[in-house]
Amino acid sequence: MNTTLITGTSRGIGKKMCKFLLEKNHKIISISRSELDFSHKNLHHIRKDITDTSIKNDINEIIKTHNLNNCILNAGVYKNAFLHKMSYEDWSSTINLNICSLYNILHPVINHMRENKKGNIIFISSVVGNIGIMGASNYASSKSSLLGLTKSLVLENSSKNILINSISPGYIDEGMGNEITEDLKKNILNNIPLKKFGDSNDINELIYFLIEKNKYITGSNIHINGGLF
Repeated sequence: MNTTLITGTSRGIGKKMCKFLLEKNHKIISISRSELDFSHKNLHHIRKDITDTSIKNDINEIIKTHNLNNCILNAGVYKNAFLHKMSYEDWSSTINLNICSLYNILHPVINHMRENKKGNIIFISSVVGNIGIMGASNYASSKSSLLGLTKSLVLENSSKNILINSISPGYIDEGMGNEITEDLKKNILNNIPLKKFGDSNDINELIYFLIEKNKYITGSNIHINGGLF
């Protein structure tokens, strides 16, 4: 049975991802700031903010008894404002959660995977990190950073047979996709060539391929965006 760690599982695409992989007979190590409203015999949940450096200790305890095969870094926060009106707190808290906190997960996970000489790491980036959007300079900065991080970690860890990729979803009818106004949704749909929002299953099926079937794709950023570039 594959063991997969997923962050940001209490809602949105992370929650759907967690349930999807449980149905595929994965053991899930789930991390989120909130309690989950579902349970499963193969689900172990850690309620903690990943900006808390003590999460490294929790992960190290888990890998003493579990062979961690996959790590999906999905947790993220979106705080909307033009930069000249944005508070420093909204800027720094977004960057801190979306990029800086990844060290707390990646440090123990990569060490574990290097010892095992095998593993999959997937970052959930965003279309916003690729094309930008007004009022989201903090979020766009944090998500575009994942693309450089992906490529750097590939250079550092490919010799240990660790595959590392990022996925950039477009606008999905889950989570943050539900946090924008109806007027903005209409404007976005006008710019999407497929003229519809994506479904979380589009992401889940790709993740399943990357962690179950993929042998050679690494260092890639894969777009699921309906043609929005």
